[in-house]
Amino acid sequence: MTQENPNVGTSAALQLALWTLFAGNFIIGTGILLPAGMLNDLSQGLGVSPAAIGLLMLAGGIVIGLGAPVFATLTSGFDRRLLLTGSLVFYAAGHALSALAPDFWTLLVLRALTVISAGIFTPQAAATVGLMMPAEKRAGAVAFIFIGWSIASVAGMPSGSLIAAFVGWRVAYAIMAVLALVSAIMVWRSLPGGLHAGKLSLNAWRDVFADPVLIMILLVTLASASGQFAVFSYLALLFKELLGASPALIAGLLAGFGAAGVAGNFLAARFVGRMGVEHMILLALVALFLGMMIFSATLGVLIGALAGMAVWGLGTFSSNSLQQSRLIAHAPALASASVALNTSTIYLGQAIGAGVGGRFVAQHALIWLTPVASLFAVGAIGLTLIASRLARRRK
Repeated sequence: MTQENPNVGTSAALQLALWTLFAGNFIIGTGILLPAGMLNDLSQGLGVSPAAIGLLMLAGGIVIGLGAPVFATLTSGFDRRLLLTGSLVFYAAGHALSALAPDFWTLLVLRALTVISAGIFTPQAAATVGLMMPAEKRAGAVAFIFIGWSIASVAGMPSGSLIAAFVGWRVAYAIMAVLALVSAIMVWRSLPGGLHAGKLSLNAWRDVFADPVLIMILLVTLASASGQFAVFSYLALLFKELLGASPALIAGLLAGFGAAGVAGNFLAARFVGRMGVEHMILLALVALFLGMMIFSATLGVLIGALAGMAVWGLGTFSSNSLQQSRLIAHAPALASASVALNTSTIYLGQAIGAGVGGRFVAQHALIWLTPVASLFAVGAIGLTLIASRLARRRK
């Protein structure tokens, strides 16, 4: 259960806090996506197959997917400033150690530990916004801080890909460690102290699982994330093998995809108040499906890849941030639990998608990645329509 804190500061202080959480999500998102951007270089540098590198995405997804509700319960009574700062310091340490990893298996274990920070920071940043902002501004504020996550795909992930290609993947991990530490300092300096969410009890989790609307919303997230990560985890390999792309072109394509994601998130933040969160989510999911279909139909053609990723990108990150807002709006008292579960389902989807995609990669059947992913998108569209219908009946 969340509770508003009357001592969160002035309007300028609130804006600074939002920008700091925005930056923190950028760092978290960059670290999560980094192995996908460096897939070719990690594969070559560690002497393992591209499908094996996909295990980095799969392991991270499993740890956060299963752990996010546990993390939320164990940390629910912590001061938000201390909790968010500590999670970024841990993230910095994990990436610093990853830069020194002697082999793939050590890196895999470090990845599984490091991403615990993401399982804490992302949902608790959204819950913290709920504590600081008035009810009528929460949806837009949550969507805003998640733009940081989408910008990670524009700047962070492509930059990591380029650094790995020209300087080495270890340098990319080391830079990530420094950036995470800087972000931790920013969070500590800008967030007000004394922000506490109500402690999560077993009753809170029971209430979430007893609400069919919340369950349907979470299943939308799971289906959407599974489909996207089935392709996204291996985009660098797709570009290299099917387009013959150079490292610079791969980084440029990843940046273009991320730019579309940022545009989609900005549009979502701007129009969600006017159109409603349910309609915006439906539009985002339709964009996912159409983009994947264009990408699949023009596979191996650069212009087609650009067009498909542009449409797909409009929905990719906006759907995630809108889902957070939808959960908070439907049951504000259960926000800490439901947002943590939404993060859990995103990363379980990452694990499912990376696992499904890895099977096709191992069998050298890259052309089937996007058609399979589009089936997940169709499922997400159907589930969101069911969720909306159930919500209307309850009203």
